[in-house]
Amino acid sequence: MAQFKTNMIVGKRESVVDEILLLNPHQTPMLNAVGFGAPVVQTTHYWLEDEMYGYQSVVNGAVDEAATDIVVADIEPFRVEQVVQVGDELMKVTDVNTGTNTITVIRGYADTEAAAIEDGATIEVLFVEGVEGADARAARHKPRVKVENITQIFDDTISISGSAEATSQYAISDLYNYEKAKKQLELALQLEKAVINGIKYENGDVRQMQGMRQFIKTNVDDVGGAALDASIINNLAREIYEKGGFQGGSRHAIIVPAKQKQALSALDQDKIRLDRAENVRGQVVEWFVSDFARFEIILNNNLRPDELFLVDLNRIAIRPLQTREFFHEFLGRVGDRTEGQIIGEYTLEFKQEKAHGRVTGLA
Repeated sequence: MAQFKTNMIVGKRESVVDEILLLNPHQTPMLNAVGFGAPVVQTTHYWLEDEMYGYQSVVNGAVDEAATDIVVADIEPFRVEQVVQVGDELMKVTDVNTGTNTITVIRGYADTEAAAIEDGATIEVLFVEGVEGADARAARHKPRVKVENITQIFDDTISISGSAEATSQYAISDLYNYEKAKKQLELALQLEKAVINGIKYENGDVRQMQGMRQFIKTNVDDVGGAALDASIINNLAREIYEKGGFQGGSRHAIIVPAKQKQALSALDQDKIRLDRAENVRGQVVEWFVSDFARFEIILNNNLRPDELFLVDLNRIAIRPLQTREFFHEFLGRVGDRTEGQIIGEYTLEFKQEKAHGRVTGLA
């Protein structure tokens, strides 16, 4: 018969990733929805993002029908010889001044009627003026953008005294494994909170990842204490749609805390459907039907009570540092106690933040 000896397992690593994923999904809903992605190879993880040039901006300052210089909020979409439109009027761009965000235009292009332009009016790029037999147009290139996040260590120690091991525990046959399971849950909750609430911070050997809230910068709607209704979600979805966020096989989901989940459930029944045939891990899946897509609703009380996230789960990954997926290591006897530790090191990869959105200031 084989004999078990403590020194056979001291220092041996045991993966507990699958056990982490099997924890109660209502406590770690993001981990449950996204899972763990492929490992990264550095403590600072980079990825490159690309996007097309924008196609519209807004006018900064009203101008009359004779003005040829127009200041815009975002100069990037514009280039010489473009045809742009405000209302029913077409204009041809003849100069672009990136220093002052000013475009110079020919008014009333293609026999359209020049008209006064209001402050805040949308100015849209239609196309470039094509000329038969023209030389090749000057090229322009929008470089890819490097985005980064850092890994964060999550660890805790199990320590059982000799007296505790020797004492009968009601309904607990193995005190060490019982405490180990509790530590796994605690660390999973810490990772869940970091994925949502994390603020990027690095100080020597201390690293903390940037979370979802900090990543979302573009589509943030402060509704000033308004109660959640369908129009608020539809407006946020429209902003994401206009920036191309629903392209490429997106899997958007609405993530809400308990307070806003109640508000969602009170909406008209034609906006909420329960229609998934199967339940994943015993969950009941709810959907919100918007004007732009259908969104799964995920309850997550790690959000603030007054906010709502609309995120693409396909553009989010929770990635471990290579060889640092959650694991348990038995440390053996240390004096009059038995010890072990659970360690994992992870980062959040949050791609194309314009494909995500957030509502704040909900009642």
